[in-house]
Amino acid sequence: MRFFVLSLVFLTLTSCAVFQPENFTTEALREELLTLERNPISFQEVLNKNKGKKKFIQVFATYCPVSQDSFDDVLVFQKKNPELVYVFLSVDHSYHDWKRGLESIPVKGQHYYIPKKGKGELGEFLKLKTIPRFLIIDEEGKISVYKSSKVSNKLQNKV
Repeated sequence: MRFFVLSLVFLTLTSCAVFQPENFTTEALREELLTLERNPISFQEVLNKNKGKKKFIQVFATYCPVSQDSFDDVLVFQKKNPELVYVFLSVDHSYHDWKRGLESIPVKGQHYYIPKKGKGELGEFLKLKTIPRFLIIDEEGKISVYKSSKVSNKLQNKV
C-alpha cells in the first residue's frame, strides 16, 4: 500500500509539466497588429522582419502602473543586451491612448498595437491574463521563454 501511494504521489508530481510551446500557432501568427503609422501588419510579418535575430518581446499597456514600473528593468536589460531586437506589443484601450502613452515610454524598439487588446488569437495563445509579459524568441524563431512576468535571470539566462 505504501509503495502504491508513493508511486501515485511521484507520478502526480512529475506529470505537472509547465506548458512551454516552441512555436506560435498559425492563428497567433496571423493576428493583425498596427504600426505607429496605423498600418496593419501581422505578427508573422513582425517576426519575419527580424528573422535570424534573437528577439525580446514585451506585452504591456501604457496605462498599467506595473508595466510602467517594468520599463526601468527593461532599460537595464537593453544596456546589457544591445544585440537583441526589442519588440513591444501594446494592449491599450485604443490606438490613440497607446500613441499618447508612448510619449512617456523610455524604452527603444519596435512598437506595435494589438487592436484586439489581448483577446484575439495571439492573446489566447499566450494565455494572456496579466501584463506585463516577456518572451524571448531565438534566432530560429523558437520560443525560448514563453512566460515571464518580470525581467529576471530567467530571461538573461536565455539570451
